[in-house]
Amino acid sequence: MTTLFKSKKNHNKPSIRGKSLENDLRTLLNDERSYNISLKCSDGVTLRACKNILATRSDVFNNLIFNKSKAEIKNIIFTKINSTVMKVILEFLYTSNIKKVDLTVKDFIEMYYAANCFKLNELQKDIIEFTKKILNDGDKDLGKQLLSQYVEIFTIKSYNGMSKLLIDFVAKFNLNPLKDDSLSLLALKYLLSKTLDVKVPFATTEFELFKYTLIKIKRIIIKDYYLPNQDSAFIMDYEPNIVKDIQKQLKPLLPYFDLHRMDFMCIMKYVEPLNVFPYERLLDAYRCKIDENISAQEIINNSRLIRGVPIFRWQAYHERFIELNYGFHVSKDGFTVEVSNINDNSIKSMITDMIIKGKGIYEWDIVIEKLHKTVWIGLCDYDKTLEENVIIYIQKYHGWLLCSDGYVYHKKDRKWYDAKLKEGDIITIHLDMTEKSFAFSINGKKYPIVSEWKITSKIIPVVSLRQGSRLRIQPHLNELS
Repeated sequence: MTTLFKSKKNHNKPSIRGKSLENDLRTLLNDERSYNISLKCSDGVTLRACKNILATRSDVFNNLIFNKSKAEIKNIIFTKINSTVMKVILEFLYTSNIKKVDLTVKDFIEMYYAANCFKLNELQKDIIEFTKKILNDGDKDLGKQLLSQYVEIFTIKSYNGMSKLLIDFVAKFNLNPLKDDSLSLLALKYLLSKTLDVKVPFATTEFELFKYTLIKIKRIIIKDYYLPNQDSAFIMDYEPNIVKDIQKQLKPLLPYFDLHRMDFMCIMKYVEPLNVFPYERLLDAYRCKIDENISAQEIINNSRLIRGVPIFRWQAYHERFIELNYGFHVSKDGFTVEVSNINDNSIKSMITDMIIKGKGIYEWDIVIEKLHKTVWIGLCDYDKTLEENVIIYIQKYHGWLLCSDGYVYHKKDRKWYDAKLKEGDIITIHLDMTEKSFAFSINGKKYPIVSEWKITSKIIPVVSLRQGSRLRIQPHLNELS
């Protein structure tokens, strides 16, 4: 149960008539003498109210009660609003205030639906603000629960303040195909459709998003589905009727995937053998990967392997043993990192949770919240050694890094970049995977491309710091504007 709102006043105290309009109208809620209309709710419960108050406070009720036929309306049926929610709506219509009320996840979305249905804009705003609070305080799966409930009540084509909030919240967490969660297939379709061509922070690459979808469908169709590893997600060694059912469930979702955002080898090795995408779409994706005549702008638009704006978190957010055993502290949301051991003055490095490969332009910000001595900010080669043992990297950094001393470093080489860093600075990393080049901006001022060294085909963001410094990673703000 979730507690929605808190009473602004003590409503348990006896009130004197005429002293408070709000309290007088609240007593009217339970005064049978004023009842002249019945509201039958979705759970079968019928509530009674005063139609004059309802019509005065809501244009929707006014139109329902005093319609053009001029027939006297005594009963109204609501198929998507239960009695718990309707009681809250009545209290708001009578008093413009709501006492403390406990709601389930289902009730919570119905509450917003009702406020939207009756065009109660202020109540909608209050519910959205409260939703933000419980999402930030709660488990990340709560957002998936709420979005799943949302699409059951609203139409799949709807888009409003609540759906935007829930989409943005779900999108900013990596959708892990190995873990079952509360996101329904219909909610996943809604998420895919609303984020396909929109610049919102997104934490899951297109290929991983497709893998997550395929596994979710398999879990629905195949009883006791077991996934020993991620590669086995694409195995279709099942009875023909099961394969047909999987393909049938996938088909409505295919328009909401962009093959141009998938790596060439991933398409060829995993996606094409599934025989779900039309041949023309596969051919077009292959053509864009190999055609040298495609414009630079088209490469930028189509080749980045993630929809929206990439959102990174520090690796220790997902693998807490790194945080516990190697002296890091990562914030609850996964964006801020610092060295926790006050007696440890060694340099420690932390990578993010997303590998960058393929082509396209990627940008992200690092905010220096605290600075002690020296920090290094940039990117590193995601090589086989790092892939097999992330701890090796934590113990010894390498890559292409801007240091707070104003130099850019690569291995044992360095170049003067004339860009000293201080506490409070926002450093933007501009990575061009097509040209294999990179540059930095400090507080919006862009510095030249670092031309001395070419980067490799697999890159991952990285920072190095000592105890006393604190760094936060965030989506590049200009991409969101």
